[in-house]
Amino acid sequence: MNLVPSFASIGASLDSSQLCVCTSRIQETNDVVTLVFERMDGRAFKHLAGQFVTVRFSWNGEGFSRVFTIASPPTRPESISLTIKAAKDGRATRILHDHFREGATVEISEAGGGFTLERRAFGKAIFLCAGSGITPFMSMLRSLDDAGSNLDICFIQCARTQDDVLFEDELHRFARMPNLRVETVCSQAAGPRVASGRLDLAKLVKLVPDVAERTAFLCGPTAFMEAMRRHLLELGIPAGDIIEEAFGALASGATKSSACEATPSDGRNISFLRSGVNRVAGASATILDLAEAAGIPVETSCRMGVCGTCKVRLLDGEVDLNDMGGLSDMERQDGFILACCSTPRGDVTVDL
Repeated sequence: MNLVPSFASIGASLDSSQLCVCTSRIQETNDVVTLVFERMDGRAFKHLAGQFVTVRFSWNGEGFSRVFTIASPPTRPESISLTIKAAKDGRATRILHDHFREGATVEISEAGGGFTLERRAFGKAIFLCAGSGITPFMSMLRSLDDAGSNLDICFIQCARTQDDVLFEDELHRFARMPNLRVETVCSQAAGPRVASGRLDLAKLVKLVPDVAERTAFLCGPTAFMEAMRRHLLELGIPAGDIIEEAFGALASGATKSSACEATPSDGRNISFLRSGVNRVAGASATILDLAEAAGIPVETSCRMGVCGTCKVRLLDGEVDLNDMGGLSDMERQDGFILACCSTPRGDVTVDL
């Protein structure tokens, strides 16, 4: 078994942000750009390969806050690179993609998140990604390459067409790592270094015959993650050996309005103390759903319980908190919850 060495100390609280300036812009594909940032105070960044940051910026007087995984390695701490896909329905990513150049400034939080290789013991690994899910793996692979690693890793990137493949040349230059194998699967294209079609169970086994012996790391859109997890479980990989980082909203069939609808007989009254607003919660409504429906501003970003941006204090009552690592143990003890993934168990009072 290999114990992955630590490349950096874990970032501190997400509450601490630094003013940073864009020093470089790289157009990766038609709708994907890499922005490189340095701290205005000249200090180095601290993060682990695979972690994320929250980026805050203003555009035409409107503030935005979004979470992005760092693509650059902690072994090169003088800057961080964020590879950003301009989402069709995403204003913030479209602004960053279309308008941010050298000299643009943003606030960047300290790094957080547990989707890392640090101190994990495993013999062999498989990295599976699609779309923007490649970013944490680029940070990992760049770190391992800088360290001269001999870890046994199979990396598979899934894309729609050859034009959508990210970092192809750099990935194949990583062949100098003796035990790294890189595969690319395009659902609508084929080529000399590309497997065609979707990555189904049969293709996964063909590309990686020993996949069942590997610890799996998954990152990408929800549908991709669900399909890959199902394949890996069918192959007998223990659930504990499947490490996941999801991009986009978690699956749910309810709209915000239907989630919030309820009658007083449902018996879950939500009091927003500072705003002087009271609401009755529907069965699946989160604190964030209820606040937004009531017009109460809540700073939010990932909406998945990862980034910690929507942290609020629970003053009374109990909630089911289904976060993904966005709160520290100390914050939990101090009574904080994440509005995006907290559903009331009964009557509650929140400091909003």
